[in-house]
Amino acid sequence: MTGSDIDRHRSTNKDFDVDVIVIGLGPTGATAANLLGQRGIRTAVIERDTSIYPRQRAIASDEDAHRVWQGLGLFDEMLKTMSSDVRVHFKHGDRTFLSMTSSKSRDQGVPGMCYYHQPELERVLREGMDRYSTVTLMPGLDAVGLEQDGDGVTVSLRQVDGGPAQVITGRYVIACDGGSSPIRKMLGIALPGKHIEEPWFDIQLRAWYDLPVDAPLDFTFISDPKRPGVDCPCPMGYHRVEFRVNEGETVEQLQTEAGLRGLLAERGIDYDKVEIYRSWGYTFHIRQAEQWSKGRVFLAGDAAHIMPPFAGQGVSSGVRDVANLCWKLDAVVNGGARPDLLATYEAERRTNVEQLTKFSLGIGGVVMLGNSAAVRLRDSAAGLVAKVPGVGPWLTGMGPKPVYKLGTDEGFFSRSSSLRSPRGTFIKQPWVVGSDLTPVRLDTVLDNQWTWVGLPAAPIPRQLADAGVAEVKLEHSSAIASHSVARGHYVDTEGILGRQLRRARAHGFLVRPDHFIYGSDRELTTADYDRVAKVVVGGLQLTGG
Repeated sequence: MTGSDIDRHRSTNKDFDVDVIVIGLGPTGATAANLLGQRGIRTAVIERDTSIYPRQRAIASDEDAHRVWQGLGLFDEMLKTMSSDVRVHFKHGDRTFLSMTSSKSRDQGVPGMCYYHQPELERVLREGMDRYSTVTLMPGLDAVGLEQDGDGVTVSLRQVDGGPAQVITGRYVIACDGGSSPIRKMLGIALPGKHIEEPWFDIQLRAWYDLPVDAPLDFTFISDPKRPGVDCPCPMGYHRVEFRVNEGETVEQLQTEAGLRGLLAERGIDYDKVEIYRSWGYTFHIRQAEQWSKGRVFLAGDAAHIMPPFAGQGVSSGVRDVANLCWKLDAVVNGGARPDLLATYEAERRTNVEQLTKFSLGIGGVVMLGNSAAVRLRDSAAGLVAKVPGVGPWLTGMGPKPVYKLGTDEGFFSRSSSLRSPRGTFIKQPWVVGSDLTPVRLDTVLDNQWTWVGLPAAPIPRQLADAGVAEVKLEHSSAIASHSVARGHYVDTEGILGRQLRRARAHGFLVRPDHFIYGSDRELTTADYDRVAKVVVGGLQLTGG
């Protein structure tokens, strides 16, 4: 579906150039542009670079980002150059003391972790933007000024090549302009946290081997107190090796031929048999903006929070941000919802960022242990724990990673909460079979709209149906055998939704456009029906990805 296929823009502010200005075209900004374009929202994307940045900064994304990209109709194209069978190892010397798998995704219907060449990921996202006539890319421009009032935002732009300045107006701004975000600074929003002074050094190689995208990818944390680091084969003929810069060394020295030879030799790589594509030094930060919005301007991705690198959560966290924000902008711009809906963005997202930051720091603590006694204990204990029944599969699978749950206290969810409440969690995504008996992923049916998903004993409440909420009626599996799946009914062939409903002691879920559960039939009240109706009125109906 393209933006021209959607004829539902009803903005009353005719004097604005666009509805939303996205500043920054990394993975976060490009995902935001696609989400807004999918919803028919007039969008301008401001980007200082005129072409895709060639350096491979991020290399990984997880199931939460993958599900968003699937909903945009882009993930299949991305998978052509991604490695999705990922194994993560922790190694000290010649011994691997812990190995984990990252392919599972807690029933989200997509791979749990993928590795990629970032310029290729950005290419797919940018080509996705081309589908939407409502999205305009404006490259070669810096945002140098910002003013806002109760109705809209004016952004001053300066051409990087010295051309004439210009301005653009919009109802809202999403700042995806990175950790040093000029927009955040213009807003006067502080970015507290800490800067890890310890420098690291990254070498990006042209690989000396052929790694097909369907081959297992082995990512290794070098957990050696003498020099911790990372070793990662990457798709498309690349390989990343990262090292801590030790005392007495400098990045400038390591970038010489002698320095590069020595570092690569530590990993058993012959300098003369590889092509060094790029090398650079860096330090990392752990910071989160004091507030993620001010007036009509919202921060997303690194502009809002700078994550430690160990869990590979930078890109995925930015995608989570804009997936949460863009459906709410749609409800306000196209559906007539009250703007205070947008205030739930930070309240819902901040907790997850904090949890993943702690998770990433935990991995870093394991990798960078410096005390010899602690290192010996780590190496022996990890192997023993991995053999404990029940604990081992948890440790070596998805278990240690925090479950993605949105903040519900001040978020847009049912006001009441029952025991085992599913509020704020994803509805799982199995294969389902409808009246045409063709298996499809559940999100294809949900179609980014408010939907009631219920068993036969829990039909959609009349108030929600009257408000325009769609309905997915879950049917018993026997309907497939008898070829009698009625129109609008679906069979969960894997039984995943049935288990999720039973775990919540519920018969139906009200699902938001971002596929999070607003509440179950055990929790919804008349006040909830009225509250949701005010967001749905105007018809948040999409017809494809």
